[in-house]
Amino acid sequence: MAINFYIIINETAGGGKTRLLWPEIKQELDQRNTSYDFTFSTYPEHTVELAEHWAKHLDLSTPEQPVLLAIGGDGTLHEALTGLVKANRAPQIPVAYLPIGSGNDFARGMGMATNWHSALNQILNCTHASRINIGTYNDTIKYERGVFTNNLGIGFDAAVVSKTNHSPHKERLNKFNLGSLSYIASIIGVLYNQEAFPLTVHIDHKRDIYSKAYLVTVSNHPYFGGGVKIMPPASVKDEALDLIVIEKHNIFALLLLLLTIFRGKHLKYKAVHHYHGQNIQLSIPSIEYGQVDGEEMGGRYWDLYLGTSTYPIWIDPTL
Repeated sequence: MAINFYIIINETAGGGKTRLLWPEIKQELDQRNTSYDFTFSTYPEHTVELAEHWAKHLDLSTPEQPVLLAIGGDGTLHEALTGLVKANRAPQIPVAYLPIGSGNDFARGMGMATNWHSALNQILNCTHASRINIGTYNDTIKYERGVFTNNLGIGFDAAVVSKTNHSPHKERLNKFNLGSLSYIASIIGVLYNQEAFPLTVHIDHKRDIYSKAYLVTVSNHPYFGGGVKIMPPASVKDEALDLIVIEKHNIFALLLLLLTIFRGKHLKYKAVHHYHGQNIQLSIPSIEYGQVDGEEMGGRYWDLYLGTSTYPIWIDPTL
């Protein structure tokens, strides 16, 4: 089957690494006689616009298999997938992802290479699309719908994302492949400032109420924050989502808990509550930060319905 890639390069991903690496990537594509067109994404949500416009105007009657290849970080993949979903073409157009960001958590969750040479090989040598689980969300207060490949979080992790994204050190650390250090620095800063908040969880006909929720994250695979194993049991092959709720206790207990999170041993603690299900509702009557796939959602009240869908991806992590 002949494959034609439409490539979107996020110039700012990975502290500008994508812009610097693109000539090398292009050279390898040309050496392998790859059929492709490319464009650059230069501002927030630009990748959404580019992906949606391309998909809507694509001629699907040709014998070539179209594949959208997003080059950048997890946020670039999130925007590319969002654009494809908004275009609503049938059959769905597969998406591929070359991880050159600060976190690259989706690559870890997929079990694909995080080195771009090896990851590109897993894309170019792929022979057919495979369907993976993705998350869906519907916020009834903001009338906002969307999808996510990694996770959606409210509270502590969202505040960390906001602080990290606005850190003057993030770009510098990304240049030395030390992007995860910017997350660690933000964690320390947010730890002292994030307040507990009320939360109601509805999941598969069960309801729980928390008065001191601190971190609330719904995940599609184990990782967030550049390799932190927040949800060890989660998998992109599972037709359900995993929810973790961490309650706030004193600062010393939180510090201990954070250390166990980095080791993936936190689910055994009483302050940590783990759920697994296909339909989740989260209600929060206070203004809290939110994040989706590492992208800021802002501070708001929340009435959030989460579920699952599937989408074709053009990556063979076994290669």
